[in-house]
Amino acid sequence: MKEIRTANLETTQGEMTLTGWPIVFDVPTTINDPDGRTYTEVIKSGALDSCDLHDSTLIYNHDENRVPLARTPKTMTFTVTERGLSMVASLAGDNQTAREVYSAVKRGDLSGMSFAFTVPEGGSSYDPATNTRTITRIAKVYEVSVVPFPAYPQTSVEARGAMQTARDEAARREALKVTTLIRLRRIVND
Repeated sequence: MKEIRTANLETTQGEMTLTGWPIVFDVPTTINDPDGRTYTEVIKSGALDSCDLHDSTLIYNHDENRVPLARTPKTMTFTVTERGLSMVASLAGDNQTAREVYSAVKRGDLSGMSFAFTVPEGGSSYDPATNTRTITRIAKVYEVSVVPFPAYPQTSVEARGAMQTARDEAARREALKVTTLIRLRRIVND
């Protein structure tokens, strides 16, 4: 399932270059789901060790129907560090959207980034006791977006499926414990 998360973005002097840290390791983040519930999520160091970072695009506001602002490996590079994933993107001066995005980031009108990714089976776990999802492996980063607002319903909608499954499983285990206790009491009383 493709998921989306947010991060910060900056400009650099000279060419129209954007830099940012779309993924930061070991930093708890609060995710809001569509039902108004929240949970904590942490992307662990090492989650990108076998991640596919090739053919990722930089786009505006997750609009995949527009010309990309940059693409790996030609006009955008990712570097995995101890801190997380850093990004450097060189934007084309003859692209109207690129000029608008660069100008808005430079002025501080746009400062958010978001990234779309998938987690492979077994690449995350959920602890209902702490209400925390821990991501240990990311399979692919599809795109990085410059976005006007740091809150994204897409993130919660896509993450909600995995979270709801974990919550349902925790409730099922609790119900099984109660049923087992009732049966044991009947055996002892008989």
